[in-house]
Amino acid sequence: MAYTTVLLQTITKIEGEGLDSPKPLNLTYTVTQGCTAGVQYVRAGSTVTGMMNITLLKNGKVMRYVPVAAGSTMHVPLAIVDDLRSGTGIEVVAAAEGSGTLILDIGILEVNIG
Repeated sequence: MAYTTVLLQTITKIEGEGLDSPKPLNLTYTVTQGCTAGVQYVRAGSTVTGMMNITLLKNGKVMRYVPVAAGSTMHVPLAIVDDLRSGTGIEVVAAAEGSGTLILDIGILEVNIG
């Protein structure tokens, strides 16, 4: 089996409008035909002045919430890795209580099964 690492990464300004108002981060990924994939980790650094929530959407529905405390960093290696089948779409959105900068790194492992 062949493996490919996919990284969704950004450094972006966040203008928070509350935790119930997520905005797209223009980070998307679609699992390649003949492959499966899984999100392995999420790393985030935030200068946002309030709590933040990074949400991973799977085909438009919530797959994971990743809360980030105000002005902090975190690394979350996922113990439970969802099996993402060929054609599955992943999108990343974020909501925040304040404004600041977000540094985000999401690691996905794609496995060729074909």
